[in-house]
Parts: sequence; C-alpha cells; structure tokens
Amino acid sequence: PVGKYMFEVCHTGPCMISGSDNIIEYIQQQLGIKPGETTADGLFTLKTVECLGACGYAPMMQMGKTYREHLTKEKVDAIIDECRKNAAANN
Repeated sequence: PVGKYMFEVCHTGPCMISGSDNIIEYIQQQLGIKPGETTADGLFTLKTVECLGACGYAPMMQMGKTYREHLTKEKVDAIIDECRKNAAANN
C-alpha cells in the first residue's frame, strides 16, 4: 500500500552532489522506513526517483503535484510535522 503522503526524492547527479543521499538517509531515520516502504500508520511512503527536472533546486523531492526544494534536515522535519498535523486535522 502507498501512504497518504509519498516522498519521491530525486537521487540523480545534481541532487546527489547537493546532498540528496543525506536527505534520504535522514527521512529513513525520521520515519523508520526504507525506500519503497510505507510507515505502519499508512501516512508516509518513501521512494527514490530519477531526475524530476528541477536540478537548480537540488536536493528536492516531489509530494503529489508539489515540489519541495533546497531540502535540509530542518525542512524535512517541518514537512513531516505539517503532514502529520494535516492528517490529524482530517481525522
């Protein structure tokens, strides 16, 4: 099953050079899942993807139709918190 929020993190050249490997590792630590897995609560799925065509904004990921750009650990924390709050508000 796919989570309510899918984090599709680019891991090709420009994003890797800009630290996408560190971002992917950090997301794995924060959510307790590996790429291709979904959290037990069904909220998050992590996926690594090929180029999303936004190399100038690396490292980045896509969530639905939205790009999240220039990712840092702090930005990832804020995104995860935002998703959890939205999910709680809709339950």
